[in-house]
Amino acid sequence: MRCPFCHSDNDKVQDSRTAEAGYVVRRKRLCQTCQRRFTTLEQIDALNVRVVKSDETREPFDREKIKRGIERACSKRAVTSDEIEKTVQKIEEAIYAEFDMEIPTATIGEVVLRKLATLDEVAYIRFASVYRDFDDAKDFLQIVSNLQRDAETEDR
Repeated sequence: MRCPFCHSDNDKVQDSRTAEAGYVVRRKRLCQTCQRRFTTLEQIDALNVRVVKSDETREPFDREKIKRGIERACSKRAVTSDEIEKTVQKIEEAIYAEFDMEIPTATIGEVVLRKLATLDEVAYIRFASVYRDFDDAKDFLQIVSNLQRDAETEDR
């Protein structure tokens, strides 16, 4: 691994830990040349699920897009970064468990909505308003009444 500071290829791994439910290995390294420390992440690259967009174009699945969308939806809410990361991990696991080649964006959106509904109701409504392209207040009222109905069903 090349040092990001001096670009030397002479480093030593000082510590290795798993992260993201064991799907990532985080390695703390020490450059033997300049003595500076840096961290690297090792993750699975072989899962090449492609996302089929509404215009039928395809692009590689990108967990960071999902994470950014959830972070925006959770903005100024009492949701921690750790909770967001765990939610993104659950979404990613659900996608990889069911799809191995291609997944429509609509399916990804529905998976995200299901996970957000259990994470934070306001974030769920924010995400749904963008994802489902709400036109007016009736759309908001409908989704809120659905949330209330689901909550009442769970309480029984």
